[in-house]
Amino acid sequence: MKYQNLFLLKGLELCDIDQIVKLFPPSNNFKKGETIYSDKVFNNAIGFIIKGKAFAVSNNQNKIMLQTFEQGMCFGAAALFGGKDTYVSTITAKSDCEILFLNEQTLKQIFEKYPKTALNYITFLSDKVRLLNNKLCVISCSAAEDTLYTYFSSVADSEGFAQIPQNMTRFAKTLGLSRATLYRALDILLQNGSILKENNKFKVIKNEKTN
Repeated sequence: MKYQNLFLLKGLELCDIDQIVKLFPPSNNFKKGETIYSDKVFNNAIGFIIKGKAFAVSNNQNKIMLQTFEQGMCFGAAALFGGKDTYVSTITAKSDCEILFLNEQTLKQIFEKYPKTALNYITFLSDKVRLLNNKLCVISCSAAEDTLYTYFSSVADSEGFAQIPQNMTRFAKTLGLSRATLYRALDILLQNGSILKENNKFKVIKNEKTN
């Protein structure tokens, strides 16, 4: 079943899942490179990646890579339940994508009929808060390599891979570092084995210092 990885359905009986799926609207398809959400154009709905991949970048001039979304992951929670008229980032299809959008009305209907899904949603939001706290730790890091490592850890995908934005000058500015300091920090992390470089990505390695 193509919806088996959705966090909303975690721990539910198959018979309940079958009934919930009947409440889902048709999914939407996006081509590689197509904008899914932007600061001004977005659905007031949470989007689940059914097939393909997408990525988020910040809406400021730095265009910092924030997160990569894979099958089963979601975005758009900030557009629900009191969300503002602008969205917090720009979501772009990294490959051809199939996305399921669930708006507030549909979610409320599901929550009322199947309370377990509401608990799953609360758990998801709690995890998002913890992730935000981890990202805020970047600001308080005293050493440049700690700042960079914390950033990598916060944006790494499910396999532990993180990608540096192409514009290193803007990236350094975002982290509060000079460009030279950023490169030195990157060299230190590579030399001490905290990260490994694979093609244009970096794999985050857990070690005693970071546990």
